[in-house]
Amino acid sequence: MSLDVGFYMIDHRLISLAMVLLLAASGEIGYRLGCRGRDSGDSFRSLMTGTGAAMLGLLGLLLGFSLSLAISRWDARHDVLVNEANAIGTIWLRAGLLEDPLQSDLRDALREYSDARIALGESRGDPAALRSARSDSESLQASIWSVVERANQPGRSNAVLSSMVNAANELIDIHEVRLASIANHLPAPLFLVLLTVAAIAMGFLAWAYGAANQGGRTAILMLGLLVGIVLLLIMDVNRPQRGRIHVGVESLERVVETMEVPKPQALIEKGMTRTERTEA
Repeated sequence: MSLDVGFYMIDHRLISLAMVLLLAASGEIGYRLGCRGRDSGDSFRSLMTGTGAAMLGLLGLLLGFSLSLAISRWDARHDVLVNEANAIGTIWLRAGLLEDPLQSDLRDALREYSDARIALGESRGDPAALRSARSDSESLQASIWSVVERANQPGRSNAVLSSMVNAANELIDIHEVRLASIANHLPAPLFLVLLTVAAIAMGFLAWAYGAANQGGRTAILMLGLLVGIVLLLIMDVNRPQRGRIHVGVESLERVVETMEVPKPQALIEKGMTRTERTEA
């Protein structure tokens, strides 16, 4: 198991606890060392304070850069899901160009496929559910393509067949794009670097407070808490299947709702039945 996968599978509560302990320990050690260094010369104090300020600046830059990367990946996952919903809706509409039983077979497969894609999004931290949804999706893709192949009959319009092939290809291609987007998260070494820089910056800042005899434990604690919250936010957004901040499947659910809308012919027949009852 790689470092990225191993870090991704660690429970976020354990990581949060380790992060809090590390930042607290770094601040306390820095503060005590600063208290011992109160007799240091002004030049040394200025050097330590300047180094701490530089470390905080570097930490802020890294945090902003990492948060931007995590959010961009979240946006990419959201766009992939919307594109998939559009692809399903497109092939659903184009299925109306076919005659029965091809039309019914294709739309039945698309209903099941949409449910499988919703299950894929809702699998969250359950690897078994993810594998099951993936297997169901790939099996239904074969069924959908089978209907498209059966639609290749003599006398059928090339334009209709071409539109069905393109829609089916797009639907199948986006499957791997979505799987790749789920696995696309920031590398674990980046978080380790962020945590290391945060701990060092906290230590330098705490040393400055201790050396100045300012008693700034509360300020150090608040800064450590703020840095920890930002780190947890980055980590949560970066966990597609495990974080609390995740991409919902509302787009796919809306596509399923449109599939339940009665066909125009069914509406006409329903209206005719009501008219006949009124005349009777």
